[in-house]
Amino acid sequence: MLLDEPTASLDPDVGDRMRTLLEQYQRRSGCTMLLATHNMGEVERMCNEVIMLRAGLVVDQGSPQALLARYGRQTMDDVFLDIARDRVSPDHGTSANGHGEGIVS
Repeated sequence: MLLDEPTASLDPDVGDRMRTLLEQYQRRSGCTMLLATHNMGEVERMCNEVIMLRAGLVVDQGSPQALLARYGRQTMDDVFLDIARDRVSPDHGTSANGHGEGIVS
């Protein structure tokens, strides 16, 4: 299932309900979800694999936990900002201007 910004412009209550519905559907059906989003809280909650893109090219990928450790950050928002602002990560050695994509399976 391909989801492009599924909770964009939703208020926090409706966004949480939508995420819960999607998580329940995924568990019941076993489907893989490709989630395109800039909402890093959503990525942390829903994704087990994240692909970071710049100009359509993959610049980094891994589980949210692996990316947090690699960039030495506490939240995926901070990882996203490091990449978007072209900061060099001491553990990763490179950085890029990117967008977040997530895969839920």
